[in-house]
Amino acid sequence: MDLTDYKIGTNLQLDIYDDIGQAIDRDFASKFEEPIDAYEAYIAVPIVEGVIYAVRVGWKITVYMREGNDFYRFFARVMERTYVDGRALLRIMRLSEIDVAQRRQYYRFKCAIPFRYRLIGDGSDRRILNMPFLNGTTADLSGSGMCFNASAELKVHSLIECELSIDRRQVFVIGKIARCIRKPDEESGSMFKYEVGILFSEIERRNREFIFRFIFDEERRQLSKRMED
Repeated sequence: MDLTDYKIGTNLQLDIYDDIGQAIDRDFASKFEEPIDAYEAYIAVPIVEGVIYAVRVGWKITVYMREGNDFYRFFARVMERTYVDGRALLRIMRLSEIDVAQRRQYYRFKCAIPFRYRLIGDGSDRRILNMPFLNGTTADLSGSGMCFNASAELKVHSLIECELSIDRRQVFVIGKIARCIRKPDEESGSMFKYEVGILFSEIERRNREFIFRFIFDEERRQLSKRMED
């Protein structure tokens, strides 16, 4: 799949990174205007509160497209700002493959982040069970939940309190265990024999936004490293 496969007028969502590579904390909408070739295309400059947003040449962006029930995304760089027939356009160059992704808030980023956790309820009610905190490491993370490995089976629908250490910041969440699956024998040689998935049921908005920014900053950093290699 490349940029010539997309239809003119396809709705886009953008993440835009400024001069120092920080994600701009806004929702940006755009449209796919015209493919140039497999790697370059014109898209509409996003409009925020009725004003054309001043996206600069050289800034990097993440582009999200929807096709049917699937979401696709790729990383790109803004190469030019221009006007064609009165339309404000950006000429972008694709920097990565176009891959399938879930909605941004559900996208799972593979990462090993240390955290502490303990059960605080069995699903029918919520009460402190006076259990000690256990140490764990995430297998993946998103704004809506995470996955980790555990040594013992945990009851599905139980409530779990978590304290994650992300970039020297402590993030507190309450989650509900959505699944606890025993690993195949060939994968369970270590003490961690279960894969546990939780959905965040209580998380402050600023913490969810912080997780979003962390994920996309890390993805951008990894992409830049792959390009340098």
